[in-house]
Amino acid sequence: MGQAEQALSLLGERMNLVSVLRLLLVLLLGIQAPLFAEPEKQNIILKMNRDLEQWNLEQLALVQSDPKSILVEFETDGCSGGLSDAWKGFAKISSDFKQFLSNRPPWEPCCVTHDRAYWKGETKNGFDKRLKADKTLRQCVLDYGVKNSERLANKFNLTEQQVLIQFKITSTLMYRAVRLGGKPCSYLPWRWGYGWPHCKFLNN
Repeated sequence: MGQAEQALSLLGERMNLVSVLRLLLVLLLGIQAPLFAEPEKQNIILKMNRDLEQWNLEQLALVQSDPKSILVEFETDGCSGGLSDAWKGFAKISSDFKQFLSNRPPWEPCCVTHDRAYWKGETKNGFDKRLKADKTLRQCVLDYGVKNSERLANKFNLTEQQVLIQFKITSTLMYRAVRLGGKPCSYLPWRWGYGWPHCKFLNN
């Protein structure tokens, strides 16, 4: 085992639930936004984003209406942005990590449901539909924390309130990640409408 793997193994064995969630969601996703800010309060930014995204949705609609465009079969990578892959990596390196946290994010089904909405990428009222999908993802992750707070608190020697705070942080970070990186026609593999070919701005 190399030095990097040894370091990750030691890290995975010693980190508690709080540290793991922060590492995977802050460092791996590269998000440095304030953790407790409420996205719903950012109405001005939301209006600006709506205008900009509407133009992208129009470009996506052109792709979808093109007879040559084919919607590929649904595929999912679990929780995008490297979260599922990183989680599996930690589980592979550290047996303790796998034992206590499993080899995949326990809320991964939330991400798969989210991917289904993104894969098809509906353009009619697309901004609102994407926003709804992102809010549903956030709530799904938070609901998992609520339903499992007692079990996780006992497992990691935390209070239920501490567990809920971490799931609040986790769900908010995931929400911000998909809002930022999931816009249509972004050329990213997890974009809104990723089941369709990429937008061709230069041809329009």
